[in-house]
Amino acid sequence: NLFISTNMTIVKKLKLKGFKSFASPTELDFGNGFNCIIGANGSGKSNVNDSIIFVLGELSAKSIRAEKSSNLIFNGGKVGSPMKEAEVSIFFDNEKREFPIDSDEVKLSRFVRQNGQSIYKLNDEKRTRQQVLELIKAAKIDPSGHNIISQGDIISLAEMKPDERRKIIEEVSGISVFEEKKEKTLQELGKVDSKLNDANIILKEREVHLRELKKDRDQALKFKEIEESLKNNKATLLN
Repeated sequence: NLFISTNMTIVKKLKLKGFKSFASPTELDFGNGFNCIIGANGSGKSNVNDSIIFVLGELSAKSIRAEKSSNLIFNGGKVGSPMKEAEVSIFFDNEKREFPIDSDEVKLSRFVRQNGQSIYKLNDEKRTRQQVLELIKAAKIDPSGHNIISQGDIISLAEMKPDERRKIIEEVSGISVFEEKKEKTLQELGKVDSKLNDANIILKEREVHLRELKKDRDQALKFKEIEESLKNNKATLLN
């Protein structure tokens, strides 16, 4: 159903409690190689997928196959009691410091309550969703990108047009990041060119004004010179 690719980042463990069908505390340990979750239909495989998307900050309940956030909480089933909140924690290996944190392990946790409120924690300390997203982005994890490949994505990729497929390959390989930076730089250069053009227009207007002022100055100096000459001539005549 789902494949998680996090480049060099390794998922070590996943803990669930009260999330969908996982009423009791459940812990899944992952190795450094290829990991596979198998089971019969309805055994909860897809709920594991949903829990990973959930803990990485997904806001759309529909993306996690629920009508609203409170529906992610175990409802008690036929014989149990509904729980007050759902909790998912994912543990990443950070020995190579893919995450900008001075810790060999990174634990991300998310809780959701019956009123739909979510609480995020990083190594058991409260954080905002934005802080969590910035952290996982630094480790090149994008829950909305192609780190997570859901059921049907492979078929969709095979049926895509070459241009669409190329964009996905560029995104996965990291080329698209440079294209985005290039586009942003070109936009900034366009703004600079526009400002330079405006400055040149103003400069030309100032130059015209300065020429007019210089003309007025030259005329004033000429007038003063003639006025002084006239005074001297009058004084000479009186003498």
